[in-house]
Amino acid sequence: MDRYPHFNRKIMWWAIVCLLGITVILTACGPSKAATPALATVDPGTPTPTPLPPTIYEQWKSSPHAKESSQAFRLWDAANPQEIPVTCAKCHSRPGLLDFLGVDGSTVGVVDGPAKIGTTITCYVCHNEATYTLDSVTFPSGVRIGGLGPEARCMLCHQGRASTSAVNIAITKAGSTDDDTPNPNLAFVNSHYTSAATSFGSEVHGAYEYNDKTYQGRFMRGQEFFACTRCHDQHSLQLKIQTCGQCHSFDGKDPKNIRVNTTDFDGDGNTTEGAYYEVETVQAKLLAAIQAYARNVVKVPIAYDLADRPNFFIDTNGNGLVDPEEAVLKNQYNSWTPRLLRAAYNYNYSTHDKGAFAHNSTYILQVLYDSLADIGGDTSGMTRP
Repeated sequence: MDRYPHFNRKIMWWAIVCLLGITVILTACGPSKAATPALATVDPGTPTPTPLPPTIYEQWKSSPHAKESSQAFRLWDAANPQEIPVTCAKCHSRPGLLDFLGVDGSTVGVVDGPAKIGTTITCYVCHNEATYTLDSVTFPSGVRIGGLGPEARCMLCHQGRASTSAVNIAITKAGSTDDDTPNPNLAFVNSHYTSAATSFGSEVHGAYEYNDKTYQGRFMRGQEFFACTRCHDQHSLQLKIQTCGQCHSFDGKDPKNIRVNTTDFDGDGNTTEGAYYEVETVQAKLLAAIQAYARNVVKVPIAYDLADRPNFFIDTNGNGLVDPEEAVLKNQYNSWTPRLLRAAYNYNYSTHDKGAFAHNSTYILQVLYDSLADIGGDTSGMTRP
């Protein structure tokens, strides 16, 4: 006979309870056959995840600064010697700009020698120990603009290559004394890319400014001067359309349609078209006047092509265009008069800044109008800003 019947029954009872509890816990924690299909099924209504924005590297990679195959970096591939010359290396190569900044230990503000081909404008070119404190730029006219901040990095290369004084010096050195007499010693002066210079207008004299005329200075939007990166992404270089919409009412797609002043500057009777089209019409009138002057006064027809250097060529067949067989160095235009050079310089200047209508429409319209008037073009119905 059991000597502890009550004790044994209690042990058995707690043993049974514990075993049942363990069974429940194991069942709850174990895999559920009923839950398996739900875990393997994708809800067809689940939205597609939003793609991540491009990284800074991806933005840079999509920009002209990284386009290895572009003419800006490959123009000298067939040169002999195969190198980028000193006059171009600063803005068309990585080592050239680093040399100009003195990052390589060389003198600051000059390029000491040609650069090797095959490089682009990489991250370190704009982000280095020299650019972090850079806040001023000296423009081709010799004018120094300070207090720029990080935008000084952009303006190092987007300031153009010439100015009013460069054109005047070329005319003086050639010994020209008559505005309408061709001079074989007078060569074309190329402004190159000019977006930064246009923004500052007559402060830096990037375009050719005629004597006894006044010109718009730095272009202010309200009371503010817009820095480069206010309107352009510093890595992709793409336009920030949303910035335009902060002040202007337009379709939100094409800033060319933005217009503030209702004056009919180009004289075509349209006062609702965007500022871009006002500039475009005056440009076209100036080119036509340049070609008429070359044909009727100089007696050597001229044609222009932005894509082919040195841009102005002899129009051998007189069709007003630069045909493939004409776009060769030996056919470059070489019958310059001082009057023709001034007008051609300003036309070329305006085409090298595709955003001139936004950077400083007043300044660019002023220099185009003055060039048109000086070379004998028809300005009737037009208004000079």
